[in-house]
Amino acid sequence: MPFLFPLLILFGLIAAPDAAFSAASQAALLWWTRVLPSLLPYLVASSLLLRSGLPARSPRRIAPFLLLPLGLLGGYPLGAKLAGKLYRDGTLTLPDAQKAAAFCNLPNPIFLISVVATGFFHDPKTTLPLLCGIYGTALFGLIPLSRIRFAVVKSSASPALARDLPAAISDGVQSILNIGGCLVFASVLGALFESTGVFRLFGASAPTARAAALGLFEMTSGANAVAALPFSLPLRLALSAFFLQFGGISVLLQSASCLPLSLPRYSLIRLIAALAAALAVYLLTPLFCPDAAVPTLATGAEMRRNAFDLIAVSLSSALGLLLVFVFTFGLSKRKRGA
Repeated sequence: MPFLFPLLILFGLIAAPDAAFSAASQAALLWWTRVLPSLLPYLVASSLLLRSGLPARSPRRIAPFLLLPLGLLGGYPLGAKLAGKLYRDGTLTLPDAQKAAAFCNLPNPIFLISVVATGFFHDPKTTLPLLCGIYGTALFGLIPLSRIRFAVVKSSASPALARDLPAAISDGVQSILNIGGCLVFASVLGALFESTGVFRLFGASAPTARAAALGLFEMTSGANAVAALPFSLPLRLALSAFFLQFGGISVLLQSASCLPLSLPRYSLIRLIAALAAALAVYLLTPLFCPDAAVPTLATGAEMRRNAFDLIAVSLSSALGLLLVFVFTFGLSKRKRGA
């Protein structure tokens, strides 16, 4: 029943219009003030680099190792966009393109520095554990990427800056608008999902449940909500790293628009990478932020309440992830049946 999901969304918008409007307004403001100015220049530069044909023109043994830094510099969803272009050009087979999209989709470092560390946590020192944890674990993606084989495809068109720069700007604007639309839509879905009370089934507090719901649907809003939680800095950074590396439904939709994906497999790879990044960031934070990482003196009741809240949000997030996998599996079945 393909009409069931849109009907549920319409019913949720009618049942909780205030929550939907608030989530959409906050997401749109976040996109306008943070995401657009930090990502648009990199999207244009990355599109220009793609048009230069660098990956396809590189030696076949070196080309796979260019995908990871290109995806890193461009941020979401450049990894999937690059893999999709190489697949459409005949340079990569579909399985290899799907593999590249899963391992090369990464958050932009400028986004982590200017938006997350400085904007959300208000502490530039948190940049180092985030960068080292997220990108350090991403380096393990070089192992499967090394097995990718590039086909040699001759292009009749030679790169020309006068022709490619306006096209790259147009691509960048289209990509940033697509990111903004997915950000707003996923944030509204997260707010509607949170308003159902599913994330409070295990006793999580309202702010924690809201952060879990937003993070699973849209990483930027989720990281912003996590930064305000009453947890220790290592734990808040680790939760943010998990959402940033996983990407949520928003990045999933952006990636699926660039390339035919095996959505359950893609989501599983992203989940494993997100868990590894969260653990790495949690362990690295005391090394880079020794003063901020020392917890303040808390009473036994506060420690028990925080521990219970963490367990509750973990169980709630596990339930949410299960629903995300059901959602992606349903999308995958529909794509195969289309």
